[in-house]
Amino acid sequence: MPTTAETIREALIAARRDRRLIETASLPVPASLAEGLAIARTVSRGAGLEDLGWKVAIAEDGTPIAGLMPGPWLAPGAVYEGAAGAELRVEIELGLRLSRDVPLRSGQPYSRAELLACCDKAFLGIEIIESRLADWAGKVAMPLWLTDAMGHGGYFVGPDLDMKVLDDLAGLGCFISLDGATIYDEPAVHGNGDPLVPFLAWANRKEEGLGALRAGQLVTTGSLCGGVLAPGKGEVVASLSPLASVAFTLR
Repeated sequence: MPTTAETIREALIAARRDRRLIETASLPVPASLAEGLAIARTVSRGAGLEDLGWKVAIAEDGTPIAGLMPGPWLAPGAVYEGAAGAELRVEIELGLRLSRDVPLRSGQPYSRAELLACCDKAFLGIEIIESRLADWAGKVAMPLWLTDAMGHGGYFVGPDLDMKVLDDLAGLGCFISLDGATIYDEPAVHGNGDPLVPFLAWANRKEEGLGALRAGQLVTTGSLCGGVLAPGKGEVVASLSPLASVAFTLR
């Protein structure tokens, strides 16, 4: 009989390949966050995906968690194609590119300044949340959510930003329109206050987990607007006002 890891791995790899959704109730739930992360690694490897990026977060119990972001990595103006029937959400984020490796450093945690010194670029990032789980919203246990890279669908890498934007979000706004109609217009707010908090927590994790943070990888620091549900498909403009915007198509 297949193990929990084998069942989830095969289901998620097939769902990505065939662009289809899975009923959440059909999958077993991993026993822990650590097992969920381990399964995420097997999904990524089984799908032949490279470790090009990370999405980081902090669980309700304070545990640092991460998802390997398998892409697609898209440029502004590109088209994102969702699976039939999938719920698509848009997240406006601040992203970073690592200019050097950030090896696990037991007993010597990285400071915020040290971690920023390991990055050579900040940018406006737009993540599309499209879980392979058909009925995921508010209903998926965190260990299972981790196996699906926390719902990662794709990522638009937008314009470069001054690194100082990470120090103060005051005065910044998040704006999203679909086919010219505004669907979101609120101040930029990060769930942890400082956008670098989840990244710093993951860099200072106790165990290697999904693998090492490597030079050239991109790291997203979490949404500044929550996950904004796209009420339909069409032309989207997502802005971190007044700094930069990304236009793209949902199809």
